[in-house]
Amino acid sequence: MKSKQSKGFVIIASKRIAFYYSAINLIESIMDYIPDAQFALFTEKRFLDQRAEDPNIQVFDCEDHIRSKLYGMANSPFDLTMYIDADQECQHEDIITIWDQIGDDDMKFVELTKDKRAQGSFVEVAAPIPSTGDKIDLTLCGGVCLYNMKNPLVKNFMQDWWDMFVVQDNYYEWSKGRKNRPKEDRWFPEDTPSTMLRWDQFTLWWLVNKVPKYKELSIGIFKENYRWNWFTSFRQDENGNHHLVNKHPILIHHSASMNKEFIA
Repeated sequence: MKSKQSKGFVIIASKRIAFYYSAINLIESIMDYIPDAQFALFTEKRFLDQRAEDPNIQVFDCEDHIRSKLYGMANSPFDLTMYIDADQECQHEDIITIWDQIGDDDMKFVELTKDKRAQGSFVEVAAPIPSTGDKIDLTLCGGVCLYNMKNPLVKNFMQDWWDMFVVQDNYYEWSKGRKNRPKEDRWFPEDTPSTMLRWDQFTLWWLVNKVPKYKELSIGIFKENYRWNWFTSFRQDENGNHHLVNKHPILIHHSASMNKEFIA
C-alpha cells in the first residue's frame, strides 16, 4: 500500500524576535485559509511563547544565524514542503492550491524578472567572476520554495545549500574584517565579488548552474510567479492594483517595509 505523502510549511525565525512575531503572524494567516495546515517552525528557544503551542506546529531549535532558513529547509519533516520567509503574510485563498503547484517538478521558485533583479535589494545583475568568465545572474528568489523531500537528490541539494553557505558566509565575514580567515576549504573562485558572498541566492545559483549532479533536478517557476512572493517594494497603480500580476497576491513579502531591529 502506498504511504500518504506528508505536506507542510517550513518557517524559520532566528536572530531577532521580530522574525518570530512575523512567523507567528504568517502561520496564523495561512491557517485562516487552511485550518488544518501543518507547520515546522525553526526558531530560538529564547523567542518561544504560548502561540507556538498549537498542535499543528512542530517546533525545532535553530542557531542564531543569518541564514538559519537554509538549515530549516534542509531539515524539513515533511515530504512535500513549502518554505516561506518569515516576514511574509498570506492574503489570498489561492494558498489552498499550493500542493498542486509542484506538478512534475522537484522544486519550484519565484523568478526575479530583470527589472527586479536590478533593484538594490537583489544586488547587481550579472556580476562577473573574472577567472571563470561566469556572469552571476540571480534569477531564482529564495523567499519561497516548494520542494519534494522524498527525492534524495533534493535532500542533498538542501543540505548542500546550507553547508556551502556557512563556508561562504565565513569568508564574507572575514572579507569585512569581522573574523579571522576561515579554515574551511573555499568552494567558490577566489575572485568572486565579495558582494555576492552575503547572498544565499549566490549559493543557490552555484548549485543550479555549476554542480553537475543537480542538473538532473527539474526546477520550475510558480505559475503567476509574483503572486507567490509579492514584495511591498513593488509598485501599485492609483487604484491599488498590483503591478505584474492579474489577481491579488497570495503571499505578501514585507522585507522592505518591516522593522527588523527588535532584540529579544
